[in-house]
Amino acid sequence: MRGGVKVLTMKHFLWLLMLFLAQRAARGETNLPPVFTQTLNNIVLYENVPLGTDVFRLEGYDPEGSVVTFGAIGSDHFSVDPVSGNITLVKPLDREEKDSLTFLVSIRDRVDPEGDSEKDNVVQQPITFIILDENDNPPEFQKTPYEADVNEDAAVGTTIFDKILVKDRDLVGDSLDLRCQPQQQSPEACSKFRLELLKREPTVLTAAVVLNDTLNYNQRMIYHFQIEASDGLHRTQTTFEARVKDVQDKPPVFQGSLSTVIDEDSPINTLVLTVHARDGDTGEPRKIVYDMLTNPSDYFLLDSHSGELRTAKPLDREALEGSTGIISLLIRARELVNGVPSDDALTSATAKATVTIRDVNDSPPMFNRKEYAVSLEENTLPGTPLALDMSVSDADVGINSKFALRLEDVSGVFDVEPKLVTGYSQVNIRVANGTLDYENPNQRKFIVLVIAEETDTSPKLSSTATITVSVLDANDNKPVFEQESYSASVSEAALPGQYIATVTARDVDSGSYGDSGIRYSLSGTGAELFHVNEQTGVISLANCHANDPTSNRQQPRRRRRDLSDEEEEGGSLEMLSMEETANHKADTREISTEPTVQYTLITQSPVTTGGATATATASASSPASAPSTASANDNTTVDTTCLDYETDTTYFLSYKATDDNGKGQTDRVSLRISVTDANDSPPVCESPLYRASVDEGALVFDSPLIVKARDADTMSSIKYRIRGTEQVEGIFEIDKETGQISIRPNATLDVTNLQSDQLFFVVEANDGLFSANCGVNITVRDVNNHAPAFDQQSYSAVVEENSEIGTSVERVRASDLDTGKNAELRYRIQQGSFDDFGIDERTGEIFVSHKLDYDRRNTYALQVQASDQGTPSLTGTATLTINVQNSNDKDPYFVPATQHAEVRADAPPGHLVYTLIALDPDVASYNALEFAATDDITAIDKEGKELPHNDRFKEYFDIARNGRVLVKKQLDRSLFAVMRINILVTDSTAPNVQQGRGLLIIQIIDVNKIPPRFSAPWSAEQPRIKLQMVEEQPVGTVLTILQATDEDSSIGEYNITENEYFAINHTSGAIYSIARLDYEAVKEVKFLVTVSDTGVPALTSTADVVVDIINLNDNEPRFSQTDYYFNITENSPRGTVAGKVEAQDGDVGVFGEITYTLIGENDKYFSIDAYTGNVMVANASILDREQIKELTLSVVAQDKAPATVQKSATATIHINILDVNDNVPVFTREIYNSTVAENAAHQPPAALLQVEAIDLDEGLYGDVRYIIMDGNEAALFKLDAQSGIVYPAQSLAGKHGVYKLTISARDTQGSGTMESTTRAVITVMQVNRHRPEFVIPALYNATIEIPGDIVQPDYLLLTVKAMDNDTEENGQISYHLQVNNQNQQENTEFKINEVTGELRAKQQLNRKNRANYDIILVARDAGNPPFESLRLLTVSIVDANENRPEFPDASNPYKVSINENSGRDVKVGHIQAASRSKHNRDIFYYMLLGNEDGAFYVDKITGDIFTNKSLDREETDAYTLYILASIKADLHISEEERASFSIKTLNRDSTVAKVAITVLDVNDNAPEFEKAIYYAGVNANAKMNAAITQVNATDADQGKNAKIEYMIVASNLFKFGASKSTGSIVPSPFAISQDGRITANTIMAEYNQDRFELEILARELEQPQRSVSTKVFIWVFDGTQLVRVILSRPPEEVYQEQEEIIAELRNATQHRIIVDEIRYHLDSVGRIRMDWCDLYFHAVDTQTQQIAPVDEILKDIDRNYDYLKDYYAGFAIENVVPAYIAIVQDEFDLAVAGLVALVIVLFVGVISFIVLCCCLKHWNLSVPVETRRKEALIKKQIIEDLNTTENPLWIEQKLKLYEEQELTMQVFSEPDHISNSEAPGHLDHHRSSLEQVHHVGQTVDNTYATIQPRNNQNRLTGGAGGGSLRSGGAVRAGGVGGAGLMLARVDPHEFADYATLRNNRAPSLYEFTGSTFQAPIRDGDDAVAELI
Repeated sequence: MRGGVKVLTMKHFLWLLMLFLAQRAARGETNLPPVFTQTLNNIVLYENVPLGTDVFRLEGYDPEGSVVTFGAIGSDHFSVDPVSGNITLVKPLDREEKDSLTFLVSIRDRVDPEGDSEKDNVVQQPITFIILDENDNPPEFQKTPYEADVNEDAAVGTTIFDKILVKDRDLVGDSLDLRCQPQQQSPEACSKFRLELLKREPTVLTAAVVLNDTLNYNQRMIYHFQIEASDGLHRTQTTFEARVKDVQDKPPVFQGSLSTVIDEDSPINTLVLTVHARDGDTGEPRKIVYDMLTNPSDYFLLDSHSGELRTAKPLDREALEGSTGIISLLIRARELVNGVPSDDALTSATAKATVTIRDVNDSPPMFNRKEYAVSLEENTLPGTPLALDMSVSDADVGINSKFALRLEDVSGVFDVEPKLVTGYSQVNIRVANGTLDYENPNQRKFIVLVIAEETDTSPKLSSTATITVSVLDANDNKPVFEQESYSASVSEAALPGQYIATVTARDVDSGSYGDSGIRYSLSGTGAELFHVNEQTGVISLANCHANDPTSNRQQPRRRRRDLSDEEEEGGSLEMLSMEETANHKADTREISTEPTVQYTLITQSPVTTGGATATATASASSPASAPSTASANDNTTVDTTCLDYETDTTYFLSYKATDDNGKGQTDRVSLRISVTDANDSPPVCESPLYRASVDEGALVFDSPLIVKARDADTMSSIKYRIRGTEQVEGIFEIDKETGQISIRPNATLDVTNLQSDQLFFVVEANDGLFSANCGVNITVRDVNNHAPAFDQQSYSAVVEENSEIGTSVERVRASDLDTGKNAELRYRIQQGSFDDFGIDERTGEIFVSHKLDYDRRNTYALQVQASDQGTPSLTGTATLTINVQNSNDKDPYFVPATQHAEVRADAPPGHLVYTLIALDPDVASYNALEFAATDDITAIDKEGKELPHNDRFKEYFDIARNGRVLVKKQLDRSLFAVMRINILVTDSTAPNVQQGRGLLIIQIIDVNKIPPRFSAPWSAEQPRIKLQMVEEQPVGTVLTILQATDEDSSIGEYNITENEYFAINHTSGAIYSIARLDYEAVKEVKFLVTVSDTGVPALTSTADVVVDIINLNDNEPRFSQTDYYFNITENSPRGTVAGKVEAQDGDVGVFGEITYTLIGENDKYFSIDAYTGNVMVANASILDREQIKELTLSVVAQDKAPATVQKSATATIHINILDVNDNVPVFTREIYNSTVAENAAHQPPAALLQVEAIDLDEGLYGDVRYIIMDGNEAALFKLDAQSGIVYPAQSLAGKHGVYKLTISARDTQGSGTMESTTRAVITVMQVNRHRPEFVIPALYNATIEIPGDIVQPDYLLLTVKAMDNDTEENGQISYHLQVNNQNQQENTEFKINEVTGELRAKQQLNRKNRANYDIILVARDAGNPPFESLRLLTVSIVDANENRPEFPDASNPYKVSINENSGRDVKVGHIQAASRSKHNRDIFYYMLLGNEDGAFYVDKITGDIFTNKSLDREETDAYTLYILASIKADLHISEEERASFSIKTLNRDSTVAKVAITVLDVNDNAPEFEKAIYYAGVNANAKMNAAITQVNATDADQGKNAKIEYMIVASNLFKFGASKSTGSIVPSPFAISQDGRITANTIMAEYNQDRFELEILARELEQPQRSVSTKVFIWVFDGTQLVRVILSRPPEEVYQEQEEIIAELRNATQHRIIVDEIRYHLDSVGRIRMDWCDLYFHAVDTQTQQIAPVDEILKDIDRNYDYLKDYYAGFAIENVVPAYIAIVQDEFDLAVAGLVALVIVLFVGVISFIVLCCCLKHWNLSVPVETRRKEALIKKQIIEDLNTTENPLWIEQKLKLYEEQELTMQVFSEPDHISNSEAPGHLDHHRSSLEQVHHVGQTVDNTYATIQPRNNQNRLTGGAGGGSLRSGGAVRAGGVGGAGLMLARVDPHEFADYATLRNNRAPSLYEFTGSTFQAPIRDGDDAVAELI
């Protein structure tokens, strides 16, 4: 049912599709829209992508194949290239502003190739870019500026400001960090204050400013410093201001920035900025009032109390002086003293405020003129500017003055500069693309629209200007011939004036530049023999003797021909031989080796002349002189002609056409004039000397050697013969007709038998009259068949160790029996030299190449190789043994050179200090080295000073000869601490003095005894030191300086135990503080101090140090907060607690007790509890939030210390008076008005107006929300409830009118009780949005043709039609003609109806007076502002009788060819149509059919055909193009029209050119093998040339490029069981023919059970001789390893399904199956069954790569019966059996004999009973054969009716009761042994008995065909090639690969007895090794089954 629904749905869909297509066809809308081919969602970009980067590429196509363009809508970040589709970033990205960008991209097809049209389809699709974050934003300070007041007596550590908040908009980057940077005005600020981090997060950081040092108001009142925030990459700074509070004596201080920016169009009462000033005295600050001292143009008003600066009247930036737009105001702040503003300098201050008026875009860019006109010549070079005075400017500034210039130029010819302008610029229009062509009617006049449009504004204001460009004609086209070359012929006997041909050219220019001004001329060798009419182009034969009557140029040739004619009349022919010398030594033959050509002239000698001969000889350099020696009568008068075929058969002339009456441009073509022939020329060798090469012993040349001679006489027949020495003629022979030289079959080429390897002889070419001798040079190449051999196989040499580099050691010599390069030898050392020896590659001399070292290596075994220079190179090797003789030539040396030792100062004499170490590589024993000290001994005292030389130093140490250093005398460290002894080592065995020097440094170790002691009062008995220190001392204060002394050493260092407060100088012993000591924290500090000396060992002393801390009043009271913020409602009664302050003092006792007091201007309104710190209302009259919002108090905390040391702290209390909801929102206006255009944007919406209501309450009570109550029934508008901005809710297009809205404002976020209303009046104005678009004419440069010679007045030429998508008056269109840049209804020749658009002739137009008219059509709408569009229309009056262009029949069809892979834009050919009109009509060419794949394009103007892509012959080898010639310049042929063309009709159409293009083959494809790897096998008994397998490689190229040669590159041998190759066998045991057939090249028996891996190379014969390789795996097997598959199908069918059969067997066996042969099947009676076949294969284990045993494969097949049974039936497989039957011999176990006998007796009894029953049932003494066969059919039926056996693997095996009856009769009918004495050759006499068995009718089942007697010594082998074994019989058959397998002699009765035994019942002396498979016997088959 589902399928039926699907079919029904499909039918409906097809019907709907056909209906849709029919509707589209009816409307003519057959253009399908283009489509994008990409997914445009979620394209990822990083926000730091540079501008100008191509971030994405749009891809799409048009189903019709039209050109598509791309665009973008709604994106100011990206631009789209319309051609390539590249999306380019044009505006920086900012993830923090927007983390994704979505806009629309469009794809547009172009129906009209000339430009956009209304038929184009535009498809829009959104595209989304995801912006990823980068660390591109600096940290940002929040709530800036930062400032704080601090009392000058504030305590160090006081937090004066904790509101520093830094945020980072980036999610990546390092953690935020802060640091303080001082400023110039406060250099010490960062030491007075420090920054403390409060909280640090990845994107947020909070910090506080803490007082770090005491302040002094008199020194500085305000501190400024920069706070720098860093995220690791970016840094941001802000200023912090700390003001020191003092008494009331400071003027007000302005706060915050007094600079702001305001838009120029801001309405009146717009808040500009709020001026904030505070009293400079922060203790009791006064209220501040503000006024303005200066107010230019009275633009602003300043609220005296709030400081709000607002606009007082509309702003006009352009009215300000200068261009900065900055207004400076002087603002004064005065303190209220007793409620009255004070003008005192101490109570007032002024500040300068600057207001920058931001420009608003209210001026569009304007051109200096609206219309321009200019003319220029055609072919103006690109980049040439037009002569225009054009400028453009924008009165706005900044981005509002930035605009872009572009052209609306459909031709694309012009370009504008600059592209971007800011403010003002001159404008240049340049020729941009290509050159202008007057001959193209579409390029004679251009109307270009220049558009200036702002780039960065919204809306983008713009203006336009029109440029009319007229193109003037120039002589820019040269004459063009219709053909690339011309041919003509003329008889050599022609007379002067004979007409030859007419050749003309065409020129598309006009006047004398065109056809009428063309002049023709001829040039080139022989041009004087011809004459051309310069105007008509008629070519004729000139009178060559007219100007040179003495010319005899052609006489000799003519006379020679006459002489020959006369001499032929009588006499006998006699050949003059080149070999005959002056003395007529006929036996001497000298063959010249110079490449000369000899001619033998056969002449007629009179009978009376005996032996008179004449020889004509000409060298190759001057063949024309050959007949010059022929005797002739020079006085004979001969007629002369101008042409002679033998001298010049062809004249190649240059034919020139020049326009402008012969003074202009020129075109040339080649003109070939052929001269017809006369038979009078001798043969000429094509080559003076033919060269060939051949290998010695070869039978054929490398490439065919063919001697060719040509005869200028076409009727001549040339015969060839060899003329050379007897040896040459005995070796070579030549084909008389073809000239091919070959080697005689019985000839031998041997270089040794030849005197030279160069053979020179000549071949005579004879045409019957003349002869020529061609030289032949044959080089016999020596074959490199002898390897180099050394004179000796081993050499030996001895060399001294100290031999110099280059010393000759030995010279080896080798010889090579080859010659030339093959005998040229090169020597090299193959191994064993270790780079110490080199060899001269030419002489074989071996020399020392590096310094020898006996100790490093004393014997070298060099293997020297000699290789010849033949190909391939052969080598020979020899061995050279070099012994190095040692030389004692090395000095001993110390290791190391400087040796160190130590000895205690109290060491006794004789003490061993050190043993010196030295080495000498030359000595065999260390005892050969002797040591001693020199006299140069120096010493250093314990202070490190060098001591003067003293002979006493020798007395302290002794150095023995064996290197032992001993103390000789008691040491004294007070004299020296270090001794340096220069030591010497000598080689006592050296023939000369060999010594080494070194240095021994002995350190005398001091022995320390007395420890150091501290100074008093420390003692060893009382090791204690007690000290005191006042708290709060600076870090680094020295507590004390310890001193210690040591009697026997110096003080080493001081140390202190680790503690928190003190450290010690290790050298001076000074103890200093490392932390601030606070009595309140610690009152006593204890630690240990140690001092150590510098002795060895070092001794120390220790002191216990106790430090008592002295208390001070050093802590100021500290408030918990520097500023307290309390909230209290304005109705709070007296006594209400506003909040609580709290301070602490770190001191103890009275120093730490605190009391609180309030101070300041407002302290009378509040009170404080002196002990608890609770702040309470004392006077509630001030709590009025509308009067004052916040009060400031100062609280003082003092400790109870005496007045002289008393400390206090101050904090500021900010009391915020909370509000109640008691004020109604008030709108700023009663009525809001707005006027908006109907095209106002609604996606995103544009703001129309903004209402504002002010609620004096604050917070939630003052939060106003707005709602439209009335007037918005059509839902045209929507109101932002929070901002009060009214937006359009939908498009306002067509909804112009006045809309009155009632808007309500309610506080408390719209839920309060206070509400007010206002009215908003919105006027929607109608807008002219669309330009008129022409429908008729559709093209920008259109042409209409009017037939006839005269056009009558009021003749309707055209009805102009345009469309405008606007409505009402904006869409009303009027039509005009543009005359002198003005719109008019008529000009001199034409008029147009303003309403209907009818264009008519105003007066009579005569084609003879003027044929072409150019007019400009204008379509203008009635909108405001009005829009207009222009069209250029050319009116042509044409001859009504003018014929269409036609192609000449002689050229049509055109046949050209081109090589494949030629690339794009390659010229293929040229077509040329001609018009019979007497007027020069332009002809244009259009492709009709045959170019469906776009492989070619035709030049519309010239008719040249070019390739549009690279051609591939293997893909398409021929094209047939149909090209139309038309006089229409803009002809569009739709796809429907193309489909309707008939090839038959086009072939008959003379306006259509048929171009047949043949793609010629290029050798660009490499050969390819059909398989990557081939597998095959070969019988070990295979003979030579036995076929193995065939590889096949193909080349996609054609002809000679597809010819391939095969080569065996490597023959890698893998021995049986080996996994690695033993290498490649050379020569290969295999051969390959040129058809890919691989055969055995040797006897394969030696490789039995091995395998080969052949690498076969297939290489092209042609250059570049690409090659490809494959591998062939070949296994060598014997016949016992094959499996035979019997199939009841002919071989040809099996061949077709061979791969599938192999695949199924491979899947079943999991082995690689390799088919070795397929043969016809041999049936039971020895007949060949043509409809059956046997498939032989062997199986290979894929892991071991060894051939698998047959029984294993058969078991696998049985195991997978369920899998294979369906395939057996499908492939018609009848049986799978071994390819042979083996009789396995085994010893008979006598111990089992009794048991076997018992079993046999019982078995015979049962069988006898069964046989008896069967005999009674089927009693018949004699049964005919026919009856036997019927019984076989009965048995078959019985078998089919019985159940299967218990073994499920046995296929269709039924219990055969009848068969077992026969088995009982046969089991013991004959002895169970097979004679070992009979040879296999005696089997033939058994055939009769075998056949007799078959005739008796015994049906044998071959299921157990492989049951084998174990006791037999012979093997029964079955014919692998088609022999069959029936009932134990055998026949002789051939084996696989030509080796036959013999069947052992078997008694047929014995073997047949066991043929039907089942496996589980067979006797123990038999075993099963075969497959159990057998297909059931079918009707019609032979009833006798096969036993294999």
